Amino acid sequence: MVQCFVRLDDRVVLIHLEGEGERTVLKGRLEIPLDLWKPGSTQATPSPRAGIRFRHRTNEITFSNRAGRAPEFGRNLLERWLTEMRTDMTQPRTQTQQLSGLRASLTRVSKQLETATLEPAKKELEDIKASLDRSEADLGRALGE
Repeated sequence: MVQCFVRLDDRVVLIHLEGEGERTVLKGRLEIPLDLWKPGSTQATPSPRAGIRFRHRTNEITFSNRAGRAPEFGRNLLERWLTEMRTDMTQPRTQTQQLSGLRASLTRVSKQLETATLEPAKKELEDIKASLDRSEADLGRALGE
């Protein structure tokens, strides 16, 4: 049995999978799309079956509580993720913030390349370097340098 929280670009999904022989079967899922979510609209309550029931609007899923955490732990994680996603979408990024993000990506990919020789990572590194060079040139022109 696998129960997990998944953060995607535009939604958070709670998934319950179980293995039946060599197959994996989806036993349940709860999707919380960012465009339908409002702060405080997710609920997590203890279930009589020693689990935690997560609800959003009329949809729900029950997870086991093997970790022994309070229901608020999962609910707070969902709310934090969704709040961060909404902030990322609505907050305009300055050129400096964009450059910082590109530099962080460059560092991440460089470290990946140090540990493995993967062609896709090299391609991503080249793309990031080119994008960083273009962005720095644009920023220099915008600042009058």
